[in-house]
Amino acid sequence: MIDTKRLDVLLKETLANSPGDETELVARCGTNRLTRFAESVIHQNVSEEDCTVTVRVAVGKRTGVASTNRLEAGVLAEAVKQATEVAQASPEDPGFPGFQKSERAPEADTYSEATALMPPSARAEAIGRAVAIAAEKGATLSGAYRVSDFRFAVMNTSGTEQEYYGTDAFLSTYATDDDGVAGAAVAYAKGIDGIDVEATTRRAVDKCVAGADPVAIDYEPLDVIIEPKAVAELMSWLNFTAFGAKQVQEGFSFMTGRFGEKVMGDNITIRDDGFDTAGVPVPFDYEGVPKKPVTIIEQGVARSPVYDTLTAARDGAESTGHAGTAAFRGGPGPSNLFIEPGDKTNDELISMVDRGLLVTSFHYVNGLLDTRKALFTGMTRAGTFLIEGGKIVRAVKNLRWTDSMMRVFSNVDAMTREREVIGASWGAVGSVTSPTMLIRGFKFTGATEF
Repeated sequence: MIDTKRLDVLLKETLANSPGDETELVARCGTNRLTRFAESVIHQNVSEEDCTVTVRVAVGKRTGVASTNRLEAGVLAEAVKQATEVAQASPEDPGFPGFQKSERAPEADTYSEATALMPPSARAEAIGRAVAIAAEKGATLSGAYRVSDFRFAVMNTSGTEQEYYGTDAFLSTYATDDDGVAGAAVAYAKGIDGIDVEATTRRAVDKCVAGADPVAIDYEPLDVIIEPKAVAELMSWLNFTAFGAKQVQEGFSFMTGRFGEKVMGDNITIRDDGFDTAGVPVPFDYEGVPKKPVTIIEQGVARSPVYDTLTAARDGAESTGHAGTAAFRGGPGPSNLFIEPGDKTNDELISMVDRGLLVTSFHYVNGLLDTRKALFTGMTRAGTFLIEGGKIVRAVKNLRWTDSMMRVFSNVDAMTREREVIGASWGAVGSVTSPTMLIRGFKFTGATEF
C-alpha cells in the first residue's frame, strides 16, 4: 500500500506551492486484486497497485485539470503547472463558486480488513467451490472475483481535508451449458463476508439449467418480473440522464420542470444515502463534501436531484456531496442508491402473473433515445422465463423492449421486501440496492433467435 504519511506531505507541499488562485487535490490510491475464470478454469490472476492524484486549479473563474500517478514532488508540481495553464486558456464560468471548505465527514463503516488481506489462494479456493457446483449440473462457469482496498483523500487551499479507507468485493458468475444457454448472477458488498459464493453460483446455474430449450413468443406488452440486476441497469441510466442537477439544469432530465409532480407510481421512492450500510457507503465526494441523504423520488413525486458545488451555486442551493471526478464533465450523480422495498416474496410476485415473463438481467440498454421522456431500449439476457397461471413454465428466447421509465415505474404493481445490492455497472465504488419488481404491461418490441 502507498506510504500515506509521505503522500500527505507531498499533497500539502503541492498545495502550498501552487501558483493558482485556488487548488484542489484528489488522491485515490489502492490495490485491485482480480481472478478471472472461463470454462471452469482460472486463466488470469492479477494485482494492481496504483495511486492517481487529480489536480484542479482555479484562476479567477477559470479552471483546469491535470492528473498523474507518479508520486514525486517535481511531477506533482508539473501537474499543477499544466492545470494552471489549462485554466488560463479556458473560458470563464461566471457561476463557479470557488473551492469550498468542508467540515470533516463523519466516520463511515467502509473497511473490511479480511477483504484487504484476502490472498489469491482464497479466491481460487472460492472459485473451485463454485466450479464444483456448476459441474454437478453439467454446466461450465465463467466470471471474475475481485477485491479492492483503497484510500481516498481530498485537500484544497480553502482548508478541506478529507480521507477514508475502504474496501469492496465483487463476484460475477456466468453459467453455460453445451448448447450455449446461459444464466447469470452477481454479488457486491463492502467486504468478502457479504459475498455468498455458493448462493450466487447456484442462482446462475439454476437459471442456466432452467433456460434449456427456449421457445420464441410473440413480442407484445407483457407483465414482467424484473430482478435487482435488471433494475440496477435501469437505475444506472437514470443516474446518468436524470438524477443529477446538471442534467436537470440543462433540460436533459425527465425531472426538469416536474419537481413536485407525480412522475412515477405511488409505491416508488428512490433515495441516495452515502452512509447507509445496507449498501456500500461512500462518506464524501470528489470535492471533499460530506454526503447528504437525498430523496430523489418520493412516493412517485419528483423531489430533488443530487448536487455538487457548481450546480448548487446555480440553483442557490447547497452541495449534497455528489460531485464526480474533476476530469468527468457529466456533473454530480448518486453513488449509494436505494429503492424502497415492498412486502411480497418472489413466489408471491410470480403467483400474481397470469401470463408474463421473469427477467434476470438486461443487455445493450440505451437510455438516450428521449431523455425528457426517459425513453430507453434494451434486451433481456441470461435467464428469461415464461410465466403462466402464476407459475414459471419454461424458458423463452430473448426479447427487445422500448419503453419510458416514467411509464414503467408508474406500473409497478408490487415489490419484494428482500433487496439485493448490485455494484455500479461502470466498476467504481457504488451500488444500487433494489427489490424485485412486478411491472404491468412492459412494452416488448422485437424478438431474437437466441
